[in-house]
Formats: sequence, structure tokens, C-alpha cells
Amino acid sequence: MVAKRREGKRLIERFIKIPQNNSKKLLEPFKRQIEFAKYLSARRIIPTRRVIDANVDPKKGTPYAIMESFPAGSARIGFIWRDQGSEKLGAREARSVFKSIQKLHEAPWASMPKDLQRLLKRSPSTYEEFTKRVRHALNRRVIPLDAHKRRREAFHRVASRRLDRPELWSEVADLLAKWEPLIRERANRRLALIHGDLAPNNFYVFDSGAVEFLDYEWAGYSGNAALAMAFDVGHIRARTWTSASFRKALDQAVLRAYAKRGKKELGRAILSLGTLLFSAQMSGAFENYPYDKQRLPRQKRRRAITEHQILEAWEF
Repeated sequence: MVAKRREGKRLIERFIKIPQNNSKKLLEPFKRQIEFAKYLSARRIIPTRRVIDANVDPKKGTPYAIMESFPAGSARIGFIWRDQGSEKLGAREARSVFKSIQKLHEAPWASMPKDLQRLLKRSPSTYEEFTKRVRHALNRRVIPLDAHKRRREAFHRVASRRLDRPELWSEVADLLAKWEPLIRERANRRLALIHGDLAPNNFYVFDSGAVEFLDYEWAGYSGNAALAMAFDVGHIRARTWTSASFRKALDQAVLRAYAKRGKKELGRAILSLGTLLFSAQMSGAFENYPYDKQRLPRQKRRRAITEHQILEAWEF
């Protein structure tokens, strides 16, 4: 929530966050968010809201965080609620998002406090771990809206049927094998920080097109810089299903950046793998929504677009 707080002689508007309870499930990501935001702000790695005051230890009282807020009415888009308004995101915002992802991924691990390192979530750091996650997303047991007698089936069978790709499973295996040598290159073997939950509702969008990241509950790291990029880029790519212009500009920004380093093929691999993982992961999740929710026009459109994005993994 947002409230006014007296600081000295002034009343200043601030964000106030209080976990609903003191369970580990809520407190661990809450603490991760606060400590990571402090680190980013102190090191000026990317623009982010500064933590004014916080308590993450329930033994010292109710956990809370007081953070800088944004000026009221300061932007046309500003906050995006869920995905309502994400269709307004375009090329300027895509370039800003990618620039921040790059800076975040290049932040020095060695200078990070050890306590914070231990708080961060570990994301896939080897190609085996990443491909295992892809296969898990495609093997997920779902009950789709068009299922016969509500029988569960593997999601890759549903996607094969809907996308008219009867050999989808083997095509995925071939694609993963194609990109493997590029991802395994020694140059990619370094620790890279990741946001972990890049979605439009975790942005604040200024009129200039600058985008500031919010909410670091799932912040983490990968031991492979290419997989870290695939993770964050793939995540936001799947979540911006309402804006094809944003996705196209993001793809172009990735390819340009890697082409400048003489690594355009690696850029293509990153986009392909990130798109495959998160489009499959999210569209599979939609299949298990309650039937009444699956039938909503917006949810049907969301599922169809995200599902078809799986095929884009072969287009880079």
C-alpha cells in the first residue's frame, strides 16, 4: 500500500509492504526482495526504489518495508496491473528492459554480501538442468478444455494437436541439440544475476520509455550467463503476450547486442531457448485453469497466443 510518513518536518509518500504472515514461504522471498533492492540501490546497478527502513526479523516485531514511491501521476502507463495495459509497451520500453537486464546480469558477484548470496535462488546453471526444465514443462499432465472425458494428458500432446505439429517432441529434442554447443562454450561459464520474475506487473514505465524493475522476490543467479539471459528474456517475452511490437523490439535488441560481440548465433540460441521454455511453461499452466476461467474470451486469447509462441522458438 501507499501511505504518508513523517520524515523530519515533512510528510512524504512511501510504499509500505507487510507480509500477510510470518511463514517461511512468505518471509524468505520478502527478505530476498529487501536485501537485493538495497544491494542494487547502493551499487547503482540499475534504477530501483530505495529501501528507507525495513525489518525482516519477526523476533524484532512485525516484518515490514518502507520504500521510495513514484511521484503521483508521473507517467501515462506507470504501473501495469497484471497484464492490463501491457499492450501499450513498445520498442522504447523493450530497449530499456533489455538494457537493465544486461546491467543486472553483469553485476559483480564477488562484491555482493555473503548473506545475500545465500538468499538468492539458484536457476539452471548447466544445459542439462535447463533442458530438464523444458522437458518437464512439455510433459506436464494437464486437463485441457478440449480433453475427452476430462482425461489428463501430457501437454506436448495437446500442443502437437493444437499446433498441427505431430512430431513436436522430436523437433524439440533436435532444437535443444542444435543449441547445446553454443550454450556450453567456456565464455558463458560465469555467474550472472537474474530478476527471476520479469513481467509487466513488475515494471514501472515512465513517459520517456524508461522502465524500472520492481519486486525481487524471485531474484537469483545462474552459473551460465547465456542461460541467465534466456531465463529473463524468455520470461518477459512470454508475459508480454498482448504486445507483438514489444517482443519484436526485444528480439532485435538481443540480436544486435550479441552481433556486436561477434556472437549473433548465441543471441539466436538465447531467444530460441527462452521462448521455448516459458511459452511451454505458461501455456501448459493455462490448461489446468478451472473450466469456467479457461472459457473466458481473454483467457482463451491469452492461451492461444502464448501457445503459438512455442513455434517461434524455431524462427530465430
